[in-house]
Amino acid sequence: MSKDKQILKTLNIVIGDFFKKEKLAIKSSTTANDIEEWDSLNHMDLIRTIEEEFNIEFEFFEVMDFENIGELVKSIEQKM
Repeated sequence: MSKDKQILKTLNIVIGDFFKKEKLAIKSSTTANDIEEWDSLNHMDLIRTIEEEFNIEFEFFEVMDFENIGELVKSIEQKM
């Protein structure tokens, strides 16, 4: 399995657990608007959870620039 596909698979689990959704189908094109519970109040908590899972850190400007999960995957891949 390619590195980006493995990251996406892990994100599917992490995000699903975070929002307590067992059957969440995250794709590269998925945005925060696609997940009802993903709002500005829990966005930073989710990002911290992702940072912990992958043992990485994002800069504030990076977090604000992610337009979809695909961009998040690319950023994670670059930091690993």
